[in-house]
Amino acid sequence: MDKKIIVGAIAVIAVVAVAVGYMSFGSSIPGTGNTTLTDMTGRTVHVPGEVISVLATSPPVTNIVYMLAPDKLGGWNSNLTADSKKYIPEKYQNLTVVGGWFGTYTGNPETFIAANPSLILDDVSVSGNSSSAAQISDMQSKMGSISVVAVLSSTNVTNYTASIQFLGKILGEEEQANKLISFYNNVSKTVNSTVSSIPENEKVTVYYAESSSGLQTDPSGSSHSQLINLCGGINVAQVAVKQGMGMSQVSMEQVLSWNPEIIITNDKQFYSSVYSNSSWKDVKAVQDKKVYLAPNSPIGWFDRPPGVNTIIGIPWTAKALYPDKFKDLNMTKLTKEFYMEFYHYNLTDSDVQDLLNNQMS
Repeated sequence: MDKKIIVGAIAVIAVVAVAVGYMSFGSSIPGTGNTTLTDMTGRTVHVPGEVISVLATSPPVTNIVYMLAPDKLGGWNSNLTADSKKYIPEKYQNLTVVGGWFGTYTGNPETFIAANPSLILDDVSVSGNSSSAAQISDMQSKMGSISVVAVLSSTNVTNYTASIQFLGKILGEEEQANKLISFYNNVSKTVNSTVSSIPENEKVTVYYAESSSGLQTDPSGSSHSQLINLCGGINVAQVAVKQGMGMSQVSMEQVLSWNPEIIITNDKQFYSSVYSNSSWKDVKAVQDKKVYLAPNSPIGWFDRPPGVNTIIGIPWTAKALYPDKFKDLNMTKLTKEFYMEFYHYNLTDSDVQDLLNNQMS
């Protein structure tokens, strides 16, 4: 079995064990209407007995809140695009935009405080590079009397169960959390059972083309390209991993030397021009017509941001890399189920084909 798959499985077990230990709720605090909980960094936090509205400091956690309890989401971290709004019910499209702390963005605490949420969720692995304790302490000092609850591992594709369970408990949506986890476990198991049997020397090579030029990328080890490894591909990019949302610049000469068998992109402009661009004509993936445009409505399937939204990207990526091995994966059925359970939206067959760019079914 692939060592990375084994490590991933161990990581899931470890993080779930940690989450179970940290999800305990204490008794109510007399005369305050509050209760206590232990967050995912082990802090004891006083929170309202009834959570009415929640804000998160970064998109990965905001997205989980929307998936679990959309009526309790107090705001988005950035403006929704027209593509994003297409598959989000109208009542949630115009929520307040509060900003946040992610990538190169630095939020405004006053905006969060003015929204008066019941509590604020902060994934310290996204919003800062310091230690978890220092990061969450700093965030709490910014937010004054509004309790800040630490969340971990919302962007690690092998560890989503822990953050979904934890937030389901906080939001009073444990049944919904179990539905999301069940879908995640099913697609992960299906893909892992096949990927684990592929010999290393038979794995396909993959390049993740970012930006309109296709000459920015994320290498193996980056949270932005993790589906490549999970789904049995070899990421050809031999460049340094950048922190946050940074992408590494590469040259056309490097791409030609790597000569990937598969190209995955989330940039529509690059995808629409790659087959007619003479600079790319000698790349094997282009010659073999194996350039795939990852769906990105309402949120990216493959990346941007990394997070629970990429669960549907697990079977999609596996089928892009190994169509023969995953020919029985019904992407139409899986996509409809995912959008109903995670995005609270019922897709038509036409919607599914638009999302899949008519590349697979």
